[in-house]
Order: sequence, then C-alpha cells, then structure tokens
Amino acid sequence: MTEAKVEGPEVLERVARAAHLREGPAGVAAFLRVLYRQSPLPTQELARRLGWPVPVTAAVRGELERAGLLRRMPGGSALSESGRAFVREALGLGASMDPLCPTCAGRRIVVDSARWGPLLACLEEAYRANPPVDTTLDQSHGLPETALRRALLMHHEGALEGKDLLLLGDDDLVSVAVGLLGREGVGIRDQGLGAGETGWVRRLVVVDVDGRFLEHIAAAGRRWGFAVETVQHDLREPLPDALREAFDTVETDPPYTLPGLRLFLSRALEALRPGGGRDIFLSYAPRDPEGQRALLRECVELGLAPYSVTPDFNRYVGTGTLGGSGQMLHLRTTPEARPALSGRYAGPLYTMEVHPAERLYRCSACGSLFRVGPGGDFATIEQLKSHGCPRCGGKTFRIRKKISSPRSR
Repeated sequence: MTEAKVEGPEVLERVARAAHLREGPAGVAAFLRVLYRQSPLPTQELARRLGWPVPVTAAVRGELERAGLLRRMPGGSALSESGRAFVREALGLGASMDPLCPTCAGRRIVVDSARWGPLLACLEEAYRANPPVDTTLDQSHGLPETALRRALLMHHEGALEGKDLLLLGDDDLVSVAVGLLGREGVGIRDQGLGAGETGWVRRLVVVDVDGRFLEHIAAAGRRWGFAVETVQHDLREPLPDALREAFDTVETDPPYTLPGLRLFLSRALEALRPGGGRDIFLSYAPRDPEGQRALLRECVELGLAPYSVTPDFNRYVGTGTLGGSGQMLHLRTTPEARPALSGRYAGPLYTMEVHPAERLYRCSACGSLFRVGPGGDFATIEQLKSHGCPRCGGKTFRIRKKISSPRSR
C-alpha cells in the first residue's frame, strides 16, 4: 500500500479547518516541525511542546494521518515518508536539530536530583500526603519538582531573601519548597548563620480558601521546622487589613479564567507594597494566540510589566486536557499598578462557573451512564469516583462525550 500523496501547502489550511485549530495553518506547520525534529512522540508530549489542549492536539494528529503525513508507531506519532518530504519541500525545513537546552529544556531553572535530593525527598513526602483536589476550585497537584522550580526561580530573581512573601492559593506546596530551601543542610541557607539569622524570607504567608491545604502546609512547617503563617480566606472578599500593602513578592496559580486572573492579580496588588518593581510570579495554563493576548492585556492594564514568559515551566498531575503543563510569567509592578477590583467580587470565578459543561461517563464494570457537571448526577468526576457507581459500586469510569459548553482554551 502506497502512502497518500500531498498536493501542497494548501493541506495546512485543510487540516487547520477540519480540526478547528485556532492557530490556523501556522499551527499545523508547528506541529509538523516538532515531529520533524524529534519523533515518535506521544500525543500528550506533543500537546506540552505546542502548548495546546490534548483534545486539540489529537484532532490535528488525526487529520494529518488522514492526509498521509503521519503514521502511528509504538512510541507515538511520527512523520511518514510523504510527511518528511512535505516538510522539506513545502515548509523548507532542513535542520532537524533542536537547539533547546537539554539540561533545563528552556526553563532556565534546573532541578537536579543530585543537588536537591534531600529537599525533593521532603517535598515528595508532603506531596504523597496531599489532600485530594477539589476541581470545583480549579485545583490540581503540581509535581514536587515544579514547587521547587518555582521557589528557585523566585530566589534567582532576588524575590525571597530578606523579603515578605505571600502565596495566594497553594495546592502546589510552593510554600513548603520555600520553607525547605531556607533550612540549613537541605536548602541553600549559608552555613554558620547564628541563631535568629535566617538568611531567608522574613515572612512566609499562605492565603487559601481550602482549609485542608492550609492544615497540610502548617503541618509541614512543624514537621521540618520552618515558619509559615496560614490564613483561610475567600479571595472574592478583599484581603484582611493585616495583609494589605505588606509584601514584596506574591506567587499565585489562579483559576484559569479571565475573571479569576483579574481577581487574583487585583488581590496581589492589594497585598504588595506601593511603588514599582514588586514581583509577582504567575502560573497559568498555556493559551492559543488570542488567549495569550488576553492574558497579557489583563496584566498590562493592571499596570504590570511582563519580564519573562516561560512555557512548560510547571508540570501537574490530573490536568490531562491541558497536557499536564503550564507557563510561568514573571511580572513586576509599575508605579501606576492598581487593582481592577477593590470590593467584594460576586461574579463567576472558577472554570465550572465561567464555562459550565456536562460530560457523560460510563461505568467500566456495568456500563451505567452518569452525567457529571453542573445539574448532573454528580458535580465532579472525583465525586463520582469517591461515591462509586450507584448500581454496582465500581470505581472506574470512562468519558463518553461532552454534552454542553463551547470549547474553552
């Protein structure tokens, strides 16, 4: 059987249109370029490298297979012979070498197990004891390496030592990584500091609406001997007076909605001391060009200057749709920085509120079907798994289809 022939560059337009790809033909070309430089690659890894949702990546992959440009292999997708010829002739690609740094993979911060083994062991212990995520709050567990990478980035940028640090939400245990970094023998604290000379953050505070994570973080502080303050507070409400204009640095991983972004950054500005040059470290989902423009516009309109944007900086468990990956933005305040919201916020905030959707799940054991989402049989898949199938008690379910809500990226 011979492989399908490709007519020319117009195939990029056809694939983009069939897959409803917002990045258009340029996105299809980027997909092919990734595989030209390295293949085979599984769909989730392709999604991470492209910054696309996994379902979108899978749709493009399927269209390229139908066009004869890709073939399936044991390790994932690879270019077919027709595909390799196409990228050379139609796209003009000739160099398959990827110049990305093999040590840091473009993240700049290296989490080396040989250097950070003892600290990572502590973080992994804390990670294993994490409370289950609450997806109605857009929670997901960041990997221990991600928590340490964020802490090391803040240290590299001079945002920790001698500074007051606030974390707005911390289901990723970044506060634990920061606390451990300041411990002699595990972190980077200089030897020979006297009693009371921490050589590290002056104040470490975590604000979260979820008391389970606050208790877990406080227990980690007691377990490993670092000081951390925990405050249970819903950020729909203004910050308590004691936390306003009291910090030099804020770290946050807000809900991946524009209202959530705007609210969390506004609370961050409430917390920071006035003036320019204060640091905000913002973790956010990868976005298509239109979504990335909206993200940066929100930052700039709040008076924040983006100093760096690092794709694939964060890795998560349980965010398969997003490829388990997220970007890191380092922002600094300008003298004009002001919160967009000052009083109570009463609008939609989390993904399930901004983009309500229902999904149909099938019990793997007995075949029963359940609607999951707002107005469904269960609010979240986690609740369904915890409860078990009402008919047979099974705990394994497979998604059948998405019932409502437009695709959100």
